Amino acid sequence: MKLLKASAGQAVYHDFIVAPHTSVPAKRLFNCFVVEGPVDPARLERAVRHAIATHEALRTSLDLVDGEPTQVIREPDEITEAVMTTVDWDGSTDSVAGIIRGLDNRWTVPRELSMHVVLGRAPGPRSLVACVLDHACVDGMSAETVTDLMRAEYNRPGGPPRPDRVPQFADYYADMLEDGLEIYDDWLRTLESSSPALPQWMLDLKRPSGRAWTRERELSLSDTTNERLRTLSKEYVCTPYEIVTAAVGLYFRRADGAPVRVAVTHSGRHRRHGFDVVGLLRSQVVDVVDSGRCPDVRSYLIERRDELRRRMTHFARLPVEEVCLRAGLSTGWRSGSPGPWEVELNGMYEAPAPEAMDGHEVVQAPDFLEDAYCENGGTTFLLNLFLRPDRVDATLRYVDPPVSEEMAKRVGPDLESVVEFLAGDPARLLADAPAFSALAEELRPPAS
Repeated sequence: MKLLKASAGQAVYHDFIVAPHTSVPAKRLFNCFVVEGPVDPARLERAVRHAIATHEALRTSLDLVDGEPTQVIREPDEITEAVMTTVDWDGSTDSVAGIIRGLDNRWTVPRELSMHVVLGRAPGPRSLVACVLDHACVDGMSAETVTDLMRAEYNRPGGPPRPDRVPQFADYYADMLEDGLEIYDDWLRTLESSSPALPQWMLDLKRPSGRAWTRERELSLSDTTNERLRTLSKEYVCTPYEIVTAAVGLYFRRADGAPVRVAVTHSGRHRRHGFDVVGLLRSQVVDVVDSGRCPDVRSYLIERRDELRRRMTHFARLPVEEVCLRAGLSTGWRSGSPGPWEVELNGMYEAPAPEAMDGHEVVQAPDFLEDAYCENGGTTFLLNLFLRPDRVDATLRYVDPPVSEEMAKRVGPDLESVVEFLAGDPARLLADAPAFSALAEELRPPAS
């Protein structure tokens, strides 16, 4: 066993996860898949123990030591808690959400492991495997990549678990932090020189604790919008994600013209080797959008593409949680003052097709959308983008209040209109593009 000081990100998310009234969907990290055949519990447990032995992050817990959040990293032979639970399952995908929700409070009490697997056994030939992770200990690690590792080990012929040799977060975090602190002042200047992407009345309505809900809805981007994204990507030699990021920055420009802060995460969590570099994939940066500097669409898209790439390379060296805690700024996850941003984009690549288990087909269980009570909801608008080879799908998570259902319904069509605008005349003035500020003013509730 070894004890190491928790990183700022671990401390922030641990505080968020163990609090009773923070948003449950925002602190879940899980992956569920259905096996069209029986699963041998003993072999599955061997595969789970292989994953745990391979990576320290899966056998890390966060405890207070002398009042400081501390990583407690156990060796595989020091684990005494069960790594797997077997439950009855009715065989339907509709019941998967209930199994996951039954684990919602798992991380509110101390655990030796930051990972747990549930095997659901149905009356028929189907089996369900659910892997849940403690977000605070494994941020940057993909639940999908963990289950990839488990399936590969399950299919390996017998023998004891044999850990793979991979870089460990605890080994390289100190050097990574030392390097990142060189840009601490740059981070502060960025935050101080930009403004929230929402009008003040929305921030004032959101701030009081005790009534916020996080809600989520699908955004069905049309075939026409996806074709425009592909066309713009080819023209400007970039990805559809970068085009959507530019569209969001333009849409959320402020009425007063001040530069706005938009958080951009390009996680890469569904890449095959993401498991090897846990802790490095969560490249979340603040993209400062000053559309007033660009005279037209063409100059704006070029400037946004180049600036986002520069910021990803530069600012991803230091996690924003380190900046906030060192500067005494709110991270926005608990009640109180707003966090560093109110609009966030999260881009995720489509996961590879799951490997079969013992020759039985494996099918990814569908995700589910839900509403949940929260202290303050965190980021007001979170746009999750699922990046597939032929299209981009999306969901919108938002905080109510200040975002009403009507406002949320109109954000998606508005963003599609912005993409249409960007795909039009490249010499067009940016002021003609749809703006969220107009929608916010239209739906602003009367003063009480």
